[in-house]
Amino acid sequence: MSEAAIIDTSWLLELYKVPGDSDPQRFEGVREQAVVAAQGRMYVTVPVLFEVANHIVHVRNGHRRRQLITRFGKEVSTSLGDEAPWTVARALQNDILLRSRDFIALADRFAEESSTGYSLADISIIDLAQRLRKRRLKVRILAFDKQLEAYAG
Repeated sequence: MSEAAIIDTSWLLELYKVPGDSDPQRFEGVREQAVVAAQGRMYVTVPVLFEVANHIVHVRNGHRRRQLITRFGKEVSTSLGDEAPWTVARALQNDILLRSRDFIALADRFAEESSTGYSLADISIIDLAQRLRKRRLKVRILAFDKQLEAYAG
């Protein structure tokens, strides 16, 4: 069975070492697990990218913020071209990144599951995990949220 990993906001914040949103003691472990996960395919959803970008723009140090913006922009661009380091999930079938009907579906699920404390990014990860399992892929969710990791399988 092939494997796929879905990366949560918390992991990307660690991999990018975003000041104020990452813990230097976690970095090595996160990086090592990401390397292992990369043996399969790694996916990031569009809402996760929005969350990470939001954290990056709030970095106080202007030089570090510009470094992060540049790196993030390059990696998003290469990922849209189906290259490393990960694949943007909504580009799986060469469609528009986030069509209005996709966003409406996420918003509907958000309304239905509002009592669970899930964000739109979390719901997008759960949705992607379910779609990947239907393709007979073993799915790992790289997150620090045990409730979210429970959707792996």
